[in-house]
Amino acid sequence: MPDSTPILYRTLLARCCAAAIVAATSVSCTPGATPAATLAPDLGKRLVATHGVVTSAQPLASEAGLEVLKEGGNAVDAAVATAFAIGVVEPEMSGLGGGGAMLVWQQAKHRADYVDFYSSQPVAPFIAVHANAPDSAAPLRGTAVPGEVAGLLAAHERFGRLTRAQVMAPAIRIAEQGYPLYQILSEMIDMDSTRMRRDPVARNLFWSAGHLATPGDRIVNPELAATLRRVAAEGRNGFYEGPTARAVIERMNAGGHPVRLEDFQGYEPVWRRPLCTVYRGRVILSAPPPQGGMQMVSSLKLLEPYDMKTLGLPTQSSHAFDVFVSAMRVAQRGPLGSDDPRWKAVPARGAISDGYAESRRAQVGNGHPTDSMPPGNPRSFDAAASPSACNQYDPYPQAPAVAVADDNGPVHAAGGETTHIAVVDADGNAVSVTVTNSSVFGNKAGVLGFFLNDSGISYFKADALSRKDAPRWHTRTSTIAPTLVLDGNTVKMVVGSPGGARIPLAMMQDISYVLDYGLDPMAALRMPRMYPDARSRRVELEGEFDPNTLFGARNMGYAPTAQSFGYARLYMIVRDGNQWIGVADPRHDGQVRGY
Repeated sequence: MPDSTPILYRTLLARCCAAAIVAATSVSCTPGATPAATLAPDLGKRLVATHGVVTSAQPLASEAGLEVLKEGGNAVDAAVATAFAIGVVEPEMSGLGGGGAMLVWQQAKHRADYVDFYSSQPVAPFIAVHANAPDSAAPLRGTAVPGEVAGLLAAHERFGRLTRAQVMAPAIRIAEQGYPLYQILSEMIDMDSTRMRRDPVARNLFWSAGHLATPGDRIVNPELAATLRRVAAEGRNGFYEGPTARAVIERMNAGGHPVRLEDFQGYEPVWRRPLCTVYRGRVILSAPPPQGGMQMVSSLKLLEPYDMKTLGLPTQSSHAFDVFVSAMRVAQRGPLGSDDPRWKAVPARGAISDGYAESRRAQVGNGHPTDSMPPGNPRSFDAAASPSACNQYDPYPQAPAVAVADDNGPVHAAGGETTHIAVVDADGNAVSVTVTNSSVFGNKAGVLGFFLNDSGISYFKADALSRKDAPRWHTRTSTIAPTLVLDGNTVKMVVGSPGGARIPLAMMQDISYVLDYGLDPMAALRMPRMYPDARSRRVELEGEFDPNTLFGARNMGYAPTAQSFGYARLYMIVRDGNQWIGVADPRHDGQVRGY
């Protein structure tokens, strides 16, 4: 198929893959600053530090997190600061109009907590309006009540050390002072410039005197700065009540959405227990349903019987290629980790259990890929106890016996745009947080300087509106998978990714490259990735696979297909002795900061 990847992504990937891996020191990336010499040749994408590290998709956002760490903030303070800041400088991926989820590790308590603040669709008014107006073509019906502000503030209130004003100050400053338009954002505006130009917020931000801004032009967002100031002063009421809420609701109503003020007032993040399993002696904590940690962890567990390092890298060994690809295909055919446990019995504990992995071993690494991977039945393993090493972490429980799980649900689309942040602090606390607009610029509808998500697009099916159980389609589903790996009771790895359906696949590969192969974190991120399809033998591949490996894979029955870029981009921090190694994916222009 034709390659629609923006040229800059391909250029960055080629440039970064050719660069040597070096350790960088803390650098400044304030607006107008000259990059420090220590960025070359790795462009600030790998850093070794002994105290705290922040890695994200934008240098200014990572700088905001580092600033808060140096002010005495902990990992949660820094993660919240980074998330608010990245919503300013990467508005196509996330912002006040989006949502997400956060996994928090408290070192002193040896405890992990997971807060789901994905954007949520208000069911009752949506159903009622549809009953009277079957035409649902209005574009903003796909917008859900944004959850980012509520979630970030809830995490900060529970775990933060600094004041709300302190952690939000960097984002406000960047919005007021502006930032240089970078090439990837410029390309994404230009890719849909006709629709973007119709929106007054986008027009004010990215056009001047009728001309589209070009890379290097300064983007200033006083409307967003004012909105952030209200949130900093008033907390969640500064967003879900008062002038901000009224402006967002009016914008959504004008686009055909029946949202009401009480839907905003009633939005609450959901605190959940993380998934927990043991992989090669290390505890893995990941995103529970309705997010996508289950698929990622399930596929990783299927590698456990193999000495992957002896097998060789999947770019150079057709046997390793088969093991990786078949494990990912098997995991895709379990229940979707992003099924909503309020409406479906999601046997997540069973899906990541040793027993279920053993029941699926025959489908992994056998050299005979089927046209469609048969589904599994992890429900029969869900009652088994979690590994004893997980007990102290109060892991995700057995699914309730009520409701019927759908083990053959649809596979999520590969598209979608999101961003991820990983943070550690000097006390060993860690945060893995993913925030998203769902699609690029969400619904491409702006208000008060930010863009509204289109996360509601997956909440309803066409035939649900006439069914008695229609409220079950009110979900908060996503494939995001913030993850931590523990070594004993300390953090070994903090990792996560954007990328729609590719998130669990990319994360499984890079975690294995670090834990199984012993690769440096940057070398792991530079490895070309594989994206299989459980319902066909097709495998999308990034470049640099050995031709003999692909020859062997094709002889097995796989159909390798070249793709120069996969949307998943990982941000990772790994503990190495007494220091942290932070990395940002070379497929994007993110950078890492630390001290």
